[in-house]
Amino acid sequence: MKERPPAWPGQPYLDELRPERGETVRLALFATYSVDLSAIAAMLLALIGRNNEQGSGTAIDFAEAVDQLRDHVRIIIQRGRIARPVTLPRIAGILDQFVIEQAHDERVRSWHPKIALVAYGSPKGPLRWRLWIGSRNLTRSQNLEVGILLDGHPKRGKGRARLEGVGNLGAGLAKVAGRPDASAISEELDAVWWKAPEGFRMRALLDGLYEGVGLAVEPPAGAIDGLTIVSPFLSSDFLKEAGRWGPEGARTLVSSMPALIDMANRSGAPLAAFSNLLAYAAPDDATEEKAPEAPRTSPSEDDEAEPQPLALHAKLFAFHQGDTTIVRVGSANATDRAWSGRNSEVMVELEAEEAFNPGLAFLIGKATPVTIGELALVKSADTSEADALEDSRKALMACWDPILHRDGDRFVLDARSLPLLAEESHHLAAGHANGDLLAWPKDGVRLDLGTIPLSVQSAFIQVRVSSTQNSVRWMQRVEVDPPLDEKRDLAALASHMGLRAFHEWMRAMLGGETVPVGDVAWDEDLGGAAKGREALGYGRLTLEDILTAWARDEKAFKRVDKHFRPYVEALLAHDGNLSASEKKDLNELAQIWAIARTQLFA
Repeated sequence: MKERPPAWPGQPYLDELRPERGETVRLALFATYSVDLSAIAAMLLALIGRNNEQGSGTAIDFAEAVDQLRDHVRIIIQRGRIARPVTLPRIAGILDQFVIEQAHDERVRSWHPKIALVAYGSPKGPLRWRLWIGSRNLTRSQNLEVGILLDGHPKRGKGRARLEGVGNLGAGLAKVAGRPDASAISEELDAVWWKAPEGFRMRALLDGLYEGVGLAVEPPAGAIDGLTIVSPFLSSDFLKEAGRWGPEGARTLVSSMPALIDMANRSGAPLAAFSNLLAYAAPDDATEEKAPEAPRTSPSEDDEAEPQPLALHAKLFAFHQGDTTIVRVGSANATDRAWSGRNSEVMVELEAEEAFNPGLAFLIGKATPVTIGELALVKSADTSEADALEDSRKALMACWDPILHRDGDRFVLDARSLPLLAEESHHLAAGHANGDLLAWPKDGVRLDLGTIPLSVQSAFIQVRVSSTQNSVRWMQRVEVDPPLDEKRDLAALASHMGLRAFHEWMRAMLGGETVPVGDVAWDEDLGGAAKGREALGYGRLTLEDILTAWARDEKAFKRVDKHFRPYVEALLAHDGNLSASEKKDLNELAQIWAIARTQLFA
């Protein structure tokens, strides 16, 4: 049996973003087409070094992450592309503060870059940067992805170089995120020295964030011995252009089976210039590029969707030139929409040494070889209903900019104009993130959502467009007027954490320890089984714990003091599971703490 070539070294995405010992995250800007809230939580946990092997963490980890990162992390996504799980943890609503939606009209343009830009600081040194550019959205999907991680340092060193345009990229992300320090971020990044992974040398940053700014679609200078394109989505015009790069018989195209079938049945033979065609499983989740490049001739023209687990989602363009390969990696598919400036996209161009080729051969070797003749015989799947629902989703998003009006704890969703769907037979429903979906009133612009307790209030809403047979459902971040109470996070975290976890968290911090081992997962709603655990009892915080902590470490006591009173007040006000005796104990503990604080701080 012929031995397969080795794959490229894999890097756990979240682990690569964890700070080193003694570091904290000063700034983190993410760009992604789509997100799911569990992936956002996992990312926040990683940024404080608390993500576990499952990419999750405890309720106390989660509280720490939100507290530490609320002013430092922003995630920029395409509007309306937050996945809504069947069961949404009630605490997930407070993740609204990290999300910024980019309102591109997806009928013509999408926010499509995949970027992580993180700055780490330590008491003893300047900022250290990491920049990841690739194909992966901020979701928990198990797709075949590819990305490049660049390390940024304040000083010049072996293998380090400037990266032209990185300041402009950082400023662009900062502006979209609403940060006032975009210019300062730009200057800082332009002064950084960057290092590519072993075996690669940086050549250029291809920045297409801004409208009308296309990527450099032309091939690199010099003779091209061969071409390999890896892209799950295709367009005929782009393939005809790429079919002129490199010599005949040396062009390879790796894509998804539906995209290849679609191209094989197009006029003009867009696949004819590629001697090697290989297929992976079909991507079929969230649509990324579905607006037509030209008058639509097929239901699946230029469809782009997030793939099923183990499906292809990598975007890679390799130009082989003798012993080296020029590689372009990032978010852009092999479509005109991606490279012409219609989408917001980012790629990085690198020079790869010979060690790159076995990994590319491994990727090709895992795919299924196909021929144009075989593809032409396969009938495309009927996606007309799904396409129609996506068309309605996009039509709605183009005119839909609702606002949540708040009168105390009562909320009304105001569309501000009549919502429009692509088909009259489709139905619209909406609701609060953790509430029920309510049918949108015919010819109406407002929907009464009723009273929502502070602990579950959120700027997230959920939306559904349905036909008689199927539906699409998602979440969206909207403006709240007036803004949510600043104590919302405390109310949500305290009621979610519960009394038992609160005592263990305080004791752990007083002892200078990490979080308790036995705490519940962040996304486990505190009810049912969690209540049962609390009924088993817990070690109540005592005056002895407080005095011992002060004697051992005054700083530890002061760190706990920052959290103690606000969380006690929030527990008493918002944890509906507390019994009368537990409330009495908690009030007594608050009095003990206040006395100790007065005496010890005197």
